[in-house]
Parts: sequence; structure tokens; C-alpha cells
Amino acid sequence: MRSRVRAVILTMVGIPLISPAVLALVGLRRGSGDGLFVLAWALLPLVAAAAAGYMTPLMAGMAITHFVGVLAGALVLRATRSWSWALVALTAASALGILVTSQVAGGVVESLSQAITEAAGGAQSPEAQQLSQAFASESQATGYLCWVSVISAALALILGRWWQATLYNPGGLREELHALRMPIPVAGAGMLLWIYCLVNEHLVFWGAVAAFPMMVAGICLIHWLVARKGWGRGPLIAMYITLVIAALPLAGFLCGLALIDSWIDIRARSGNNR
Repeated sequence: MRSRVRAVILTMVGIPLISPAVLALVGLRRGSGDGLFVLAWALLPLVAAAAAGYMTPLMAGMAITHFVGVLAGALVLRATRSWSWALVALTAASALGILVTSQVAGGVVESLSQAITEAAGGAQSPEAQQLSQAFASESQATGYLCWVSVISAALALILGRWWQATLYNPGGLREELHALRMPIPVAGAGMLLWIYCLVNEHLVFWGAVAAFPMMVAGICLIHWLVARKGWGRGPLIAMYITLVIAALPLAGFLCGLALIDSWIDIRARSGNNR
């Protein structure tokens, strides 16, 4: 990023995915000093809009959490050159941000219901009732928003890293993601948290958040295997389609695969068996 002014402008306009990816690029390339500088300017219109009443505290908090999570992941990736720890940092920052946002906003379900009711002119709308029925509890709704925030932040970080690799190290991102492997303590803790959350319907989405770094590691391992075998894009397309229509079973498989890889290092064993 040649100019901090350009970066500030691109982040302040709030283009979905693009603006946080620009912040990620600044953090990856220039470090915490410039990253925090651009972050401060990116948050300025959000804070001003929330203070003036143009944005609800929930929406402003989600946007702020998104930017902070992306920058946290970028700075950890820059410092450690490890995607595993970058994903852990991104997930932790997003989870903390959403929890704080929920408390400040007075509850996710309540805030969304009020916004829908206000949009309907103060009348009780079917959408507000459907929202209350969709989430069994406040923790379930908060977990869902955290899940969405983590996914969007990870996509922005990957996009920012892809821009950096395209400029300075073509093909580098592909090699990094193909080599992604979770440390065994992180993988084990993530799997235990996910299993614990699965038995409680109120914590299902929080379990998905805890297992997110492992799921990404499993996806990257599948990408590596497909590339190594030369199977083309067909298996990857099938995997992503299945992830949409049967998310839970495939997520369990991907997390289990990542856990096994953390334990035995599938890539190294595959190389030794050549």
C-alpha cells in the first residue's frame, strides 16, 4: 500500500470485504503502527454514526469487531508467519468483540427485534416474531453473529494476504495455505470445545466458532491433497457445495481430519512414502 491516505480512504468508505482486506494488507505490509493508524480512521465514521443515531450499537459493534478481528489476524500472521496462530487470534478477537457488542447493545435478539419493529413503523411485524423463533436463546444468537463475523474476517484476511502475495510473492499464499497445520494442543482444545458445545443447543454456533481454525485447516489439507493428486477442481467444488447443504457432518469430518494431521503430519508422511 503506497499511501496511508489511500488506505484510510478505502477503509473509511466501508466497502464489504474490500475495506477490511485493505486494512489487512496494511497490517501485513507495514505492521502495527500503520495498521492501528488506519484502523483508527476506519472506526471514526462508525463511532460517529452510532453516536448520531444513524447506526444501532449492534451494527456499529459488529463493524468495529470485523475490522479489529482482521487486523489482529494480520498482525499475528506478520509476526509469526503462521496461519494457525493468525486464525486463532482472529477468532478470539472476533468472539470477544461480539460478546462486548452484545452487552453494550443490550442483547442481540432484542436489538434486532427493535430495529425490525422500528422499520415497520412501530407495529409488531411477522419478521420480528420469526427472529425470536429462529434463536432459542440470546447465547445462540450471539454465537451465530460471531460465526458470521469470524468467517467474513477470515475471508478479508485471506484476500489481503493474496494481494500482498500477488505483489511481492506470486503463488506464496497457495503454498502457505497448503502447509496450514494446527498445533496439537490447539487442535485438541478446539475439538473438545466443539463436542461440548454440540450437546447444548444454545452453544451450537459457539462450538462452530471454537472449531473454525480446525475446519479451515481441514479445508486446506483437502486443497493440498487435490493439488498433489492432480484431481482438478471437481472435488473442491463438491466439497464446498456439501459444506453448504450438509455443514455439520462435513465440518466434523474436516475437524477430525485436521486433528489427525496435527497428530501425525500427513504431508510429511506422504513425502516420506514417495
